[in-house]
Amino acid sequence: MLRVFLCSLALLVALPLSAGGPRAVRKQAESSLRVTGFVVIGQDGTVQGHELDPKAALTPVLVEFIGGALDRWRFEPVKVNGEVVRARVPMSLRLVAKRSDDERFQISIASTHFGSGASSRATDSPQRLEMKPPRYPMGALKGGGKGTAYLVVQVGRDGKVMNVDAEQVNLRVAGSANQMDALRKQFAQAAIHAAKSWTFDPPTTGKEAGKTSWLVRVPVDFRLGDEKGMQPGEWETYIPGPRNSNMPWAQEQLKLAGSPDALPDSGVFPLEEGAKLLTPPAT
Repeated sequence: MLRVFLCSLALLVALPLSAGGPRAVRKQAESSLRVTGFVVIGQDGTVQGHELDPKAALTPVLVEFIGGALDRWRFEPVKVNGEVVRARVPMSLRLVAKRSDDERFQISIASTHFGSGASSRATDSPQRLEMKPPRYPMGALKGGGKGTAYLVVQVGRDGKVMNVDAEQVNLRVAGSANQMDALRKQFAQAAIHAAKSWTFDPPTTGKEAGKTSWLVRVPVDFRLGDEKGMQPGEWETYIPGPRNSNMPWAQEQLKLAGSPDALPDSGVFPLEEGAKLLTPPAT
């Protein structure tokens, strides 16, 4: 995740709660836990095993919950050089806990991201060459705004950005609907403006090398200087933003792509995932 840090040089003020009051804001918020590891996909697309990152220190209840969900999943069989193989695939899951009307929490797997089961090289997909972080929006700074903008970037054969837009902006502060809309626009505009000058190394090997352009996702994290990043096993509360798929240059591919907020913490990720999950992830 491309992080934008800014030291606290001004007095930060908390955003006032929305007109619906604290209860309404709690209903908007989600507590999120990102879990990484590997899933083993059999030649028939069934899950034959999995490994979870031991650094997350998950509770036995969560380990059992994740394992039960994975056992029911089905994938499109993984092919290497045209042959179906048993594959060990990197995975990233976002668990979400939502508060229900009776004040209990319901946990689900809200989104997923899977890497490739084939042995791949860095030159098989676009790589970052120069990616200067955006400026922290002044309006967001004054309001104590924090959040993550998930960009979709179209990279041309010259390594320059052909098109870019924000797919989703999640916030880590609460306010009125107008305030949160304004913050999302500020983060999206700042990230998009910076991305237009980014450059990449296009793929030179693999099945992607012959294309005229490539689509990648880049998370851009806006954090103040005194805010720590999410650590393995830690829950983070945020308010998810609406998902934007109105990008004519990427619209068809976005229909097949999973949600962006399960992406690992940093990097440039091909929009088309390596392993394709055929069953809904939520459980």
